Amino acid sequence: MQQQLPTKELRWAGVQIMDSFSASSLITGLVSGVVSSVLTYFGTRSKIRLEMRVEYDKALHDKRLELYRELWPETEAVARFKPHFVLTYSIVKAVAEKTREWYFRKEGGIYLSKPSRKPYFRLKEIMQRVIDNTEMEKQPDATIDDNVRDDIVRAASRLRASLADDIGTRRAPWL
Repeated sequence: MQQQLPTKELRWAGVQIMDSFSASSLITGLVSGVVSSVLTYFGTRSKIRLEMRVEYDKALHDKRLELYRELWPETEAVARFKPHFVLTYSIVKAVAEKTREWYFRKEGGIYLSKPSRKPYFRLKEIMQRVIDNTEMEKQPDATIDDNVRDDIVRAASRLRASLADDIGTRRAPWL
């Protein structure tokens, strides 16, 4: 004869509601449901945040690409590799004005990344020294000093390289 284990009963107002086995099953189910709900909540929340971040990053990349494509040709006049390369006060001033317009009027400055700000302002600083030079201003079509020209060309090249790095055009594709 098999011995039956004693069971405890839950009673309410003298009526048996359930035995202890049923109560522990109910508690286990409730705890599992709560834990599952909490994990689902945090998992979903993390997924949504990640998707929003990816969407923001893509929109920022697309806007930078658009604006950087506008800035890039504005530096062509201070690029070394072009036929009959000559750099004058007039050319420097024109490039400085175009890049300033890009920064403020086309709102490129809002989207300029932190790493690209340094080369952008370095180029602007060197060009401003030329623009502020009253002797050069008197002869706007005279060729500027080779050392100054080389500084401007290097700064413009660094800016273009930084812009390309920002939008990832000089790295191997991820896929």
